[in-house]
Amino acid sequence: MSAKKRKRHLVYLFIFIVIVFYMIRPRYNPDPALVGSKEDFIETYAPLAMEVADRYDLIPSVVLAQAAVESNYGESELAKTYNNYFGIKGSGEHSVVLPTKEIIDEKEQSVSDGFRTYDSPRESFFDYGKLIASAPRYASVREATTKEAYAEALYPAGYSTNPRYGEILLQTIAAHQLDRYDTK
Repeated sequence: MSAKKRKRHLVYLFIFIVIVFYMIRPRYNPDPALVGSKEDFIETYAPLAMEVADRYDLIPSVVLAQAAVESNYGESELAKTYNNYFGIKGSGEHSVVLPTKEIIDEKEQSVSDGFRTYDSPRESFFDYGKLIASAPRYASVREATTKEAYAEALYPAGYSTNPRYGEILLQTIAAHQLDRYDTK
């Protein structure tokens, strides 16, 4: 075999190995049972938030803050039982109706609403990323270049009924120094 053919075969072999490695590599999927505190939640879910943020061009600190706030650091029934870490609404086969609090006419009210259910935290995080990256109503969120602009754009876009939502997220980011995960 000529040197040229051997080199070509080595290149093909290298490409094949890279593809196989990519396909079989373990994907980070946190185990909620390992979370016992707010700090555990952050350490456990930060890699997933960073992966989702990287894939959908979002800001990791805000993604992680939303997961923390929406799931009460993984302690909500929606997160524990249904792997929904972002309070994403839904109806139909893969959903559940649960009580929630919404701000309606400037007053907090208890209501029942439908929420999506997921098979894993990973599925929840990636569905969130896909939602923010593709829904037209989140265009202003996608245009944000700072954590402040991103967090503040969520309420007007309709992600939350709480007018203080952006402020709450920014307080969460500051309290836990979540901006350390913003690598861009």
